[in-house]
Amino acid sequence: MIYSKKTTFVSREKDFPQTVTMHKIMNVLKEADINKDGHFNKEELKHALKDLGSFFPGWRAKRAFRKIDANNDGQISGQEIDSLFEYLHSRGFGK
Repeated sequence: MIYSKKTTFVSREKDFPQTVTMHKIMNVLKEADINKDGHFNKEELKHALKDLGSFFPGWRAKRAFRKIDANNDGQISGQEIDSLFEYLHSRGFGK
């Protein structure tokens, strides 16, 4: 269980980041794109997820890549970025 700044207790990852907006997600992802190529590798996504409050960002990044990286090139790019936003939203980020 985690004690948040709003003095509420939460117990599941999808409940924790509800105060994170989609705007913040976009900003965090933009900052996480270290080489500014518009694509995300696992390490960049891991850092973004950590900044968004994920409990296990490395594990979450691996799960995201398995679901999102359709062409298995090790990058999330193009249409996959839209899928990334959908995935993050489905996991409770940005609600």
